[in-house]
Amino acid sequence: MDMKAIERAAKVLNDAEAVLIGAGAGMSAAAGLDYTDEAAFAERFPAMLQYGARNQYQLMGYPFQDEALKWGYLAANLDYVYRSGASPAYKNLLSLVAQRDYFVMTSNVDRYFYKNGFDGDRIYTPQGDYELLQCHTPCHPGVWDAKPIVARILPHIDPGTQKVSDRSTLPVCPNCGEAVYMNVRAGNWFVDAPYAKQAEALNRWLDSACGARLAVLEIGAGFNTPGVVRAPMEAIGTRWPNASFIRINPKHAKGPENTVSITAPADKALELITDQCA
Repeated sequence: MDMKAIERAAKVLNDAEAVLIGAGAGMSAAAGLDYTDEAAFAERFPAMLQYGARNQYQLMGYPFQDEALKWGYLAANLDYVYRSGASPAYKNLLSLVAQRDYFVMTSNVDRYFYKNGFDGDRIYTPQGDYELLQCHTPCHPGVWDAKPIVARILPHIDPGTQKVSDRSTLPVCPNCGEAVYMNVRAGNWFVDAPYAKQAEALNRWLDSACGARLAVLEIGAGFNTPGVVRAPMEAIGTRWPNASFIRINPKHAKGPENTVSITAPADKALELITDQCA
């Protein structure tokens, strides 16, 4: 690992008046939620192997034909996410920005930033939230709490098939009675109204940070959905006055001229930067 890049990143963050964090899937992976991890998939969802699935990434937005199988898998996954998330990587990141004016924009829908103590008024999640459900049609723009529905499903998941044995527990839209899904941006049916307030807060924050010594810290954002985090972070970090751009990525850390590129997983990079800033 390039320790000079670590030292440069630490200096940028120490000198910053404001910090914009842009986090992608690599930040969740640092906390144990890696959708490409085949070993973790086999451990958490062994019954799914018989259907040919080998990792969670294969099942993102998958068009399940059987609601019992779909919710047997989704409910088990959501339950894991609800119970997990505490991570040294997030704690190190928070220690770097807690005493500064910061804002977080993340493509992750797992709420791990909330769970690790980041200010909820300073988080924007444009891709949605695993703790909310919506009509899959959608017949209306409402969303509702997913947790009690997941809790109702869990006792009825057959460990041999991953299917929900009691179909009366399968969620349906309370308005039209049709299928529902998590409130995440997986299609043009996504209900994005719940995130308008977050977007407005980010825009106000960016207005206030314009001209300040701004550190743009992009973490684990690759090329699956580059328009959500990677592209806007790069644009702000390299084009705004008085802005500096740090990119942490184990495979795709390179950026435009003057980018502080750290080729490393998020947890290791943040640990080293935190040590330098101490």
